[in-house]
Order: sequence, then C-alpha cells, then structure tokens
Amino acid sequence: MIIMKKITNILNRLLKGIPAVKEQSRINNDIEELSLPEILPHKEICKEKKVVHFSAFNYGNAGDVILPINVKDSIEYGLDYEYDWRSIHAHKYVDDKIVELANSSNGIIIGGGGLFLKDTNPNNNSGWQWNCSVDQLKKINVPIALFAVGYNRFRNQADFEPVFKEHLNILAEKSTFLGLRNYGSIEMIKNYLHPENFEKLRYQPCPTTIISMLYPDNVNIVKRNSEEKFIALNCAFDRTQLRFGEKIGNILTSIAKVVKVLSKDYKIKYYSHMPSDNYFIPFLDSFGIKYELMHIKTPIEIIEEYSKPSLVIGMRGHSQMIPFGCKTPILSIISHEKMGWFLKDINRSEWGSEVTNPDFENDLLEKAIYLLNNKNIVIEDITNIQETFFNITMDNVSEIRKIYDL
Repeated sequence: MIIMKKITNILNRLLKGIPAVKEQSRINNDIEELSLPEILPHKEICKEKKVVHFSAFNYGNAGDVILPINVKDSIEYGLDYEYDWRSIHAHKYVDDKIVELANSSNGIIIGGGGLFLKDTNPNNNSGWQWNCSVDQLKKINVPIALFAVGYNRFRNQADFEPVFKEHLNILAEKSTFLGLRNYGSIEMIKNYLHPENFEKLRYQPCPTTIISMLYPDNVNIVKRNSEEKFIALNCAFDRTQLRFGEKIGNILTSIAKVVKVLSKDYKIKYYSHMPSDNYFIPFLDSFGIKYELMHIKTPIEIIEEYSKPSLVIGMRGHSQMIPFGCKTPILSIISHEKMGWFLKDINRSEWGSEVTNPDFENDLLEKAIYLLNNKNIVIEDITNIQETFFNITMDNVSEIRKIYDL
C-alpha cells in the first residue's frame, strides 16, 4: 500500500513534467579553468599547443562526467605529450575575455554531447547550449570544430528560436567541420543550414563508443576479473511528458515486469546517472524485485561498472553508448530519437525497443533474452563496429591536428 501510494505520487509529479536542469545560475563569467579528472597517466604538457574546449562539463550526470575526457583523449591519441587545454563550460557567456583567450590558442573544440537543445541553457545569444552570441562568434579568428555534438531536441518539443539558424550558419562558415555524433543529427541540422554549408557536416561518433580502444587496460582488466552475472538497468525522467506522454505509467510498469522476469536468472543492478533517475526505484520495489542501487560518479568507476554487466538495458543516451564502448551488450529503451539514430547508424535496430510500440513489453523481453543468449556474438559485433568508429575518429582528429597546427 505504501509503495503504491509512492508510485501514484511519483506518476502525478512526472505527468506534470520535471523541468530541464538549468545550470546557468551556478556559472559566473570569470575565466576559470575547469579541472578534469584523468583516466590515462598524466603526460608532459606542450605549452605551445593550446586548445580551448567548450563542453557541458557536469559532475551530476555520469555521461557528462566522462565525455569531455574522452574527447580530449581522442584528440591526443597516440601522442607522448598533452596539449595545453583550457576547459570552459558551454553555458558560460562568451565575453571579450573568452574571445581573447580563444584567439590566443590554436583553436576551439566544442563538444561532445547533445548541445543542440534549447531549454537546458535557454538564451537568445545562440539558441542552443553554447552561449556565444553572433557578434562574439564573428570576433573569433581561430579554427573551430564541433566534435560529436548531438541534435538533442525531444519528440514534440518546440523548435529552436530564429537566432539558432543564423548562429548555426555563421558557425558553419567559420568551422573546420561540424562533427555530429549520428546521421540523424546530421539530417536534422540540414533543416537549419544553407545548402552551401552542408559540406561542413561530418560524422563523428561519440568517443564514449570507443572507450575500449582509448583505455584498453581499464576495460580488459575488469572483463578478465568479472565473474558476476547481472543486468544493469537505467531509466531517464527528464522531460517526461515528451518521453512518455500520458502512457508513462503503462510504460514504466512494462519495464518493471520485464525486469521481474529477467531477475529470475540474473541479478539486477540499477545504474543511476543522476538523482532523477531514481524515480524508477518504486516500480522495482512494487514488483518485489531484488536489486542493487549503483551511483557511478568517477570516470574510472563508469568504465569499470559498464564493463561488467551481461547486458545493459538503458534509456539515457550514455547508458547506451558507454556500455557499447566498453564492449558490453546493450538494449536501448527508445523514448528519444537519438537512441534509435545510434542503432540505425550501426545497423542494429534490433538492439532497441520503442516505447510507442503497442507490444513494447513483449518486444523488450524477447530482445533482452536474445541478447543474453547470444552475448559472445554481440560482443564480437560491437568490437568490429568499434574499429570503424575508431578509424573515423582518427581521420577527423588528423584533420584537426593539421588545420590547428597541433
């Protein structure tokens, strides 16, 4: 009775919608160097080679914790030194001091992550998360590249403000390339670009998808020593009305029913990327499912924990891409187009289940059982796809190094 009352209260709140997380109130406009945690051993810094990096550095969301480091390590892959990076939050207004800092560098990297979103950092300067006005953008005179940025607009979400189109086209004209993390994003961004700027669009997979190639020792050691048989689960609750609509209760109940069946043969761990993910916990409790709640926070923990499961059933983009990068089988719960776009890019749509499917529950269960029963084949499949992603990434990195004189 207590659990059901809790579920009812949660559903009522979710139906009203959880507002987007807005971070600008915590970001001042002093130039500050964000200190990134490291995964690889520190190397000597080459002070003559400077890079200014704008990203959604976030220590409350597991995906955004590890992603900026993966970007840096991809661009420095194979070097015996590090570039001199200046890390600036994408939400910080790009004032004259930041423009001056950028213009004294070899170039700018923006990304990765779903930065093409209007409501996480609402502003009239660009219309998306990089808070650089058109006038300030015109003052930048060094190379710029987007690296694994995503078009993150939700289903039925209001379109971008008019300034977005103007800003995007000026950015394209000034950029080395606009590296987007899936072909779905590329197609959507074409709707805002002038045709003559299409040539600047470039496919750049999210570097989280090649984690095992960037950090092979971290992944391989865990896989050799991990004997526990379990399924990891993650659900997302930002913008719930856009994700689920009025059928949110049915969808979440279906997920819990599937997990209940799978829990007969596999231990369940719930991977929480951020506090709002925990809204699913009462659904697990209501079905009497035994589970372990995991809060994964540091980059090393993220790699280790996503290298262990037999299968990850995930709703967040990075609960899809990080385990894939760790050579762990994935089953994506598709409540946002980006999840399907990734699977389409790798020609593995069968690794996802669409929440709008009238037979969602059975579909999710059947696909989970298939992936668990064919784990080794799936891992081999992931390994081959990763090699393609790695080669694409290194080609793009080579171009950046050449144009930036790095």
